Amino acid sequence: MHNFWKVVTVLILIVFIVIFAVPAKSATYFFKFNLSDAMFVDAYNKSFVLPHNPIFKDNKYIVPLRAVVEDAGGAVHYIADTKTILLKYGDNTGLVKLGKSFGSISKKKYLFAVKPFIIKGRTMISVNFVAKLLNGSFKVKNKECKLFFYRIFTGYDVLNNKISIYSEPKRIVSLAPNLTEILFAIGAGNKVVGVSSYSNYPPEAKEKPKVGGFFNPSIERIFALNPNVVFVARGTPLTVVNKLRSLKVNVYTSDPHSIKDIYNLLLTVGKITGNVLESKRLVASMQKEEKEVINKAMSIPQSKRKKVYVEIWNNPEMSVGKDTFINALIGEAGGINIAENAKGDWPVMNNESIIQANPDVIILLYDGNINEVKNRPGWKNISAVKNNKIFIENPDIFERPGPRIIKALKLLFNIVYGEAGG
Repeated sequence: MHNFWKVVTVLILIVFIVIFAVPAKSATYFFKFNLSDAMFVDAYNKSFVLPHNPIFKDNKYIVPLRAVVEDAGGAVHYIADTKTILLKYGDNTGLVKLGKSFGSISKKKYLFAVKPFIIKGRTMISVNFVAKLLNGSFKVKNKECKLFFYRIFTGYDVLNNKISIYSEPKRIVSLAPNLTEILFAIGAGNKVVGVSSYSNYPPEAKEKPKVGGFFNPSIERIFALNPNVVFVARGTPLTVVNKLRSLKVNVYTSDPHSIKDIYNLLLTVGKITGNVLESKRLVASMQKEEKEVINKAMSIPQSKRKKVYVEIWNNPEMSVGKDTFINALIGEAGGINIAENAKGDWPVMNNESIIQANPDVIILLYDGNINEVKNRPGWKNISAVKNNKIFIENPDIFERPGPRIIKALKLLFNIVYGEAGG
């Protein structure tokens, strides 16, 4: 009897796993084809024009390759010299060579039941191949075909707003400098049609049309650019976000507080834009460099760890609290943030508390003056002042939660334990 209930329990667990592992039907998107028409419709009754009617050949449903893949949000590139077609959808890649009875999807060989053929300069291909490329399925009934596949991205942003992307965005607007840097770093810069006023890196970002500042972007300019998605950092007024959403614009809001959050943001932006592989490669590279610094820092005994004071503004004196990625950088670089236990993310510091903490290193993340710091009342006996360990660094590198954050980590380690001069 004991074994019986044990088996029943295992079976129940398996059922639950299967139920929750299978994507919900509500998550699917579909195209509906008909053999008698060169039009097809999607799940929202939006019509698309095909260059040629679908064909039913050898009991297989055949559709125009480029039109279907591109309308699903994928990319198609034809190399005339080798008669090769390269395909991309999300993190899937495909290859079809005209005249060959086989192709590939993400480097896995695919054998065609009906070899691809050309009609009026258009490649016709089995809908089964397209379904596999789109991670989907299809159903044929009464010579009508439905091609089911999943959205490129569906999820919730930091404001708990749901966002669903059905096709790879071709027009993107960024309302924060860190998001602009991310988009260019993962290879989506060519899709960016508008950026915020302070998006100054990489240099190419300066050439993009400006849509206003972080706190006061122009809804009219953004809407006129007809974006498929707008990336926003938390802090942009909710009135802006809600207005864009009311205009049926996809808006994704982010607010990373740790290095891990930055990695997750990079991967999410990659999924939304269709630059999945590029974002994965970038994160892997950043993680490798991060680990190298962490390993160096771990070799420093706790008794020799240096105290660090980071000042992001001097009137009043403001620093970085526990729940910030700059605090995480200080810790990973082997330092001790003297403001870690202060209240808030960007705490206003008490002059006496700074003197009492006696930091070994002072870093100014603004256009400050080292002599002004040295001449502050009571600061002449602080270790950093006595040993000329006061540094002025580019705030963009340290304060933007984006791809340059590992550069900030390496620079921080060098400042605290290396040969950098103050």
